[in-house]
Amino acid sequence: MHAPRSPKLVLVTGAAGNVGQTVFHGLKAHCALRAFDLKPTLGADDTHVGDIADRAAVDRAVVGVDTIIHLGGCPRMEADFIRDLLKPNIEGLWHILDAARLAGVKRFIFASSTNVAFGATDLPRLTTDTVHVFNPYGATKAFGENLGRWFHDTYGLEFLAVRIGYFSGLSVDPALCEAWLHRIWLGPKDCVKFFRLAVAAPHFGYGIVYACSRCPENYLDLTTAKALLGYEPEETVPDAP
Repeated sequence: MHAPRSPKLVLVTGAAGNVGQTVFHGLKAHCALRAFDLKPTLGADDTHVGDIADRAAVDRAVVGVDTIIHLGGCPRMEADFIRDLLKPNIEGLWHILDAARLAGVKRFIFASSTNVAFGATDLPRLTTDTVHVFNPYGATKAFGENLGRWFHDTYGLEFLAVRIGYFSGLSVDPALCEAWLHRIWLGPKDCVKFFRLAVAAPHFGYGIVYACSRCPENYLDLTTAKALLGYEPEETVPDAP
């Protein structure tokens, strides 16, 4: 068994966003952090403000970084590809990956999405091998998983694609009246636990994992997350208000 990693500096892109704030503040006690987003990240001592599609801003943000948690980009399922997704989710992803390998970053943790696989509506369970995009947003995440594979194979950059389930971070969430969200829900404590393990896990090369809590039917297969990271969810889906 290899010892856990102890990264020198972790860059969190999208740190002022919904998942980003939860991850950033949850990891502050565990490692040195730098935030990057379109606006300042509250509570961050080391924060960079910029656009992920601005290569100069990205180059500045990755200096001295050991690990990147890439939560930046457009997260909307209904987003228009040309207007909303192309620059942050395609062009911006290229910039952050290319800047990472030039700066000597060791590990890249990519916020993918269950939208990569939601199109497989006939399957009772989604595994990490399932690729059937549900929308253009999901297509950009499938692109990211494959671009990450190329960076790993070509440059040796360690890459983990995290297909994140439904996350709101709310203690009372009216959206949970929709039963299908119960199958993919990710609670805030499990979210922090997951990314802490992703940062600290021993070397794994390249991987794709799902991130969710203890959900009905085990719809998202957590086998790989357990094998690579040692992840075991603790939270259960709360009742709808």
